[in-house]
Amino acid sequence: MTGVPLRLSQSPGQLIRIAQQVHTRLWTEHVGTELTAPQYAALVALAVEPGADQRTVGERASLDKATMAEMVGRLVRRGLVLRRRDPADGRRKLLTLSPAGNQLLQQVSPRVASVQRQLLEPLDETQRVALMSSLGRLARIDPLALETMQESRPILDAPRVVGYLIRVAQQVHTRLWTELVPGELTAPQFAVLDALAEEPGIDQRTVGERASLDKATMAELISRLVRRGLVLRRRDPADGRRNLLALSPAGTDLLAQVRAGVDGVQRQLLEPLDEETRESVVALLTVIARLTAQD
Repeated sequence: MTGVPLRLSQSPGQLIRIAQQVHTRLWTEHVGTELTAPQYAALVALAVEPGADQRTVGERASLDKATMAEMVGRLVRRGLVLRRRDPADGRRKLLTLSPAGNQLLQQVSPRVASVQRQLLEPLDETQRVALMSSLGRLARIDPLALETMQESRPILDAPRVVGYLIRVAQQVHTRLWTELVPGELTAPQFAVLDALAEEPGIDQRTVGERASLDKATMAELISRLVRRGLVLRRRDPADGRRNLLALSPAGTDLLAQVRAGVDGVQRQLLEPLDEETRESVVALLTVIARLTAQD
């Protein structure tokens, strides 16, 4: 991959985003909407470190300060978490699982493990270990911390960790994207422009499939790109129900302007891995990304 711009289908950032979509779909199917994956991560952190302060729990769950504060407030209102001021430091909030929170954690943990097993199902054991290791490094998680998470049975065993690693790796990708890609272009928007550069004039549904975006998200995103003058949209003369899309001159120019930044994001994302491991993790993520076809 060195020195060669990655096409969308080879992009580790795109593949991580799709893997996160697969994980979210499986989570909704098996766990439901009662508890989100980040909320589960916070409850697990409290099960492992009862009485930890809110900042520490946020770090363990890889949640920023604002997100953690809002989430803890919600969990407290639901009666799943108990919160009190630290008597030694009134600025700190100490958290513990309530009996109801502990009960919910025990109830959903087998379902969470089922989600992760299904996510890893296409891979053999050697591939699973390799993917876990690579994702941990992409997520910038210390190897010792990853090993500790994998061995914290039965609450946080290896089958439950992979979804967390995908989420944190995506957070790293998002941070790099914000730093390196100009033009106020999001990763999904780039995916659409890139798909149109490869296949100009294709219909909106096909572009959504190429960019791994659902119908509603795609419709809103295209409308925004059309308003910005980056995409041209017209009715298919052979089928009035279909919209055909193409890059505008401005869209073509912007795609060229951001290409170096996008390639830089992928290079920095993969920086912790050697060349052979980079090829391997892209191949493994591609296998998981194919689970989107099972919607």
